[in-house]
Amino acid sequence: MTNGYRRMQALAILLALAGAACLYLAAPNQVLCIAADGTGRAPVPRHVLGWLGLALTVGSAWTMSVPEGWPVGIAAALVAMTCSLSAWPFIGVWMQQRRTAARHTVTEGSLP
Repeated sequence: MTNGYRRMQALAILLALAGAACLYLAAPNQVLCIAADGTGRAPVPRHVLGWLGLALTVGSAWTMSVPEGWPVGIAAALVAMTCSLSAWPFIGVWMQQRRTAARHTVTEGSLP
């Protein structure tokens, strides 16, 4: 396997990770990006994120199909999307816990 194929595979994984992030941010119950009132708020309209996530997923499958062929490209994109869609909610919850801890620290620090 040449170095160029490895780069294509790494790019395919990154595209799938970005596609999963877009699909996660398009969900109404995401907690990665929140508004001041504590509700999930997508940074751009949800339908744009959904279509962008789909485009990145297709791009990931195509990128992986170049060195490996279409069956492997589709399977790799599906596996990468599944794993990535499982990872983003954990990252969102971790960020939410950090925000809550920082908010409590600031509140407790202001008491006399």
